[in-house]
Amino acid sequence: MAKTSTTTSPRTNKAAKKPASREVQGAPRSSTRAAAYTLSAAREAELLREAESLGDNTVVFPGKLARRVVWASRIQLAAERDAADLVRTPFPEDEPALTREEIHALRDKIELLRAAQSRWQAAQQRQERAAATFAKPAAEAALHRQTLLRFFDLRFKKSPEGQKRLMAIRAGSGDADLVQDVSDLLLLCSEHAEALQKAPRGEADAAARLRELSPELARMLADKTLSPEAQRSRKLRDAAYTLVVHAERRLRAAAEYWYAGTDKMKDYAPFPVPRGAASTGEEEEGEDAAEEDDAEEHGASEEDAADDAASEEDATDDGEPGEGEDER
Repeated sequence: MAKTSTTTSPRTNKAAKKPASREVQGAPRSSTRAAAYTLSAAREAELLREAESLGDNTVVFPGKLARRVVWASRIQLAAERDAADLVRTPFPEDEPALTREEIHALRDKIELLRAAQSRWQAAQQRQERAAATFAKPAAEAALHRQTLLRFFDLRFKKSPEGQKRLMAIRAGSGDADLVQDVSDLLLLCSEHAEALQKAPRGEADAAARLRELSPELARMLADKTLSPEAQRSRKLRDAAYTLVVHAERRLRAAAEYWYAGTDKMKDYAPFPVPRGAASTGEEEEGEDAAEEDDAEEHGASEEDAADDAASEEDATDDGEPGEGEDER
């Protein structure tokens, strides 16, 4: 009978020497399967109502979705672990007691933030595409505008009323003003059609082209302007983030009562925001997608991201930097 080999493979030896995991050591572990968590339609509708009830009392989401989600998940997992203590926290009489349901609800609020951010980014991308499409015809319209203004400057040289109309056309700036200028110039062109046809420097062609561009520019301007639906999606994104922030603060307050001065408080630390980093959340949104794509490409887990964030935390002061600065 062949003797069974007792040789241990290098892979096995490596695994045996691996330090105990954070979970074994008592620290909360962010599951790499957390991203698969989904909200039911009913629960999402319930949380959306709660978010909308905040009105304008929201915190502007400062970006870095991937890391912030991991950080919030870490706090939620720590609270699940410590729930037996946290639910006995003697909050003031004007504040409701903490419950296990509230602790678990942070996971739902995190997922609402994911969904709300995705919807806002989709709306913003549509707007950016429309703005890029607007640029070329707008530049052409601006050239024709100058051609016609030159013609009317000469024509109205002795007409105070005409000069006034030209001053009004020149007064504004920006895309909306350009669209209005085209409309105003086309009216002047209609009033002086005969003289325009005789002009030798392409003025009639400029007017004809502006007539083609005018409705196109008006439609594109509407597309590139942030729609009420997009504004609502951004507001809901900020409200969803506010729900997460408020939930974290409640859990942190309870944890401070029980664990102040102990290693457990590291699991409830606020997300570190670089000092002086004033953000509206818009300029970092592209980074959010890049962070998540990079994590997938390199096989990084949420625990890895939490460890990275923990390194940032060590470089910051205690307290809650940044959260108060973003409040409207």
